[in-house]
This record gives sequence, C-alpha cells and structure tokens, in this order.
Amino acid sequence: MNEIPEAIALKIRTVESEVERKIVEANSSQKTTSPKAVSFRYQHSAPGDILTESERAQSICFVSRYDHLPHLEQLDIVEREGKWFLQNVAFVRHILNEYRSIINNQDDSIYYKNVHRFCREKLTNQNPSSGLSITVVDEGNMEITAIFLRILDEKVSAIRVLLERSEFDYIYNGILQHSDHRYAQRLLQEYHSGELNYTFLRHAKLLGCIKEQLYWHHVILNQLTFPKLGPL
Repeated sequence: MNEIPEAIALKIRTVESEVERKIVEANSSQKTTSPKAVSFRYQHSAPGDILTESERAQSICFVSRYDHLPHLEQLDIVEREGKWFLQNVAFVRHILNEYRSIINNQDDSIYYKNVHRFCREKLTNQNPSSGLSITVVDEGNMEITAIFLRILDEKVSAIRVLLERSEFDYIYNGILQHSDHRYAQRLLQEYHSGELNYTFLRHAKLLGCIKEQLYWHHVILNQLTFPKLGPL
C-alpha cells in the first residue's frame, strides 16, 4: 500500500472510513446486551417431519451459502504502464455476487428477512404439538427467548440500515446481474474513469458486517440440518 500513489491510498482510506461510519450507524440500533453464551432447545411433537420440504431446502441452502461466503481480506493493486489497477477486481465481483440472494433477491428463501421470519416463527411458537418450537437459555439455564428475539430483530434492523445507506440495487441491477437502462450512463462514466473500482470496494467491505449480523440465524438453521461439504 505504501508504494501506490498517495492520492489512491487516500481515496481507499476514505472508502474504508465511509464503510466504518455506516457500520457504526447501523450497529447503534442494537441496544440489547448479548448473553455470554446461549443454547437452544428444539421441541417438536406435531405429526410429520420437524421441517417442511420448503423449510428444509431453505435451511440447507442458507447454511451451505453462509459457510462459504467470501471475505475481502486484502487489495491486490498493481502498476501497468504508469497506471494503477485493482488486480483482484474479479474476486471483488465474486464476493458481491455471492451475497445477492441473501441481501437483494426478496423472492429467494434465503433472503435475510425470509430467514429471519423462519427463525422468529419457531422462536415464538410455544406449542410443539403445532410445529417446531425453539427455546433459548443462557449459561445459567435461564430461559431468555424473548431477549434473544429482540437481539435478532436488532441485527436484522442493522442489516436494513446498511442496505438503505448503500447502492446494491445499482450493483446488481445495473452492473453484475442485469442491465437496467436507468444506470447505463452512470456505469459508462464510472467504468471509464475507474470510479467503479471504489464503488465495488465500498460495497464489498460492508458484506463482512452483514454476515456477522446473521451469525445466530446461521447457528439456528445449522443445528437443524448441519450440512457439511464432503471431501473430494
């Protein structure tokens, strides 16, 4: 990073500061203190399987996607003929694409609000004879399901704030997945000027926080299906 021009380094630091500010703003909505440790009790005495076919598909798809969500660990910036380029821009695009079904595609069962709806439904169900009921207890074996629900709600609210303060619609519908004409002029300008690199970075760096906010949702679903990638 020290070898690249100061103007580029400064712009990258500005992007990082902007991302950090958005994360702080989103996290400010999380007021409930998380317990040091929790465990889950799954109860089900209704006829049939513990999960419906669609719920099982949702669980398997979310867990297997979450387990392999990529993370932007470093930038690979190289010089070519006196100009500097983001060498790993293809990987940055890959990161953004991998999160689309979770944060952008509202019809997908693993869209974050749909996953949260599943968790909330099971955590609020107090009648195992009607379907799966999940209870949460803390390290002292005290039942804290209502508190835990509030924690999950706040984490989903934090994701919503991050998405509202970002431009993932432009990322997905204007660049990576579709060719929405509303974004064509902006894409042309940013692509030619190189500003698109910073737009990608600005959004890719937010995604690690979104994955973190969905950690407990992953734990709940993972204990129901626990799919693991097999060896070669």
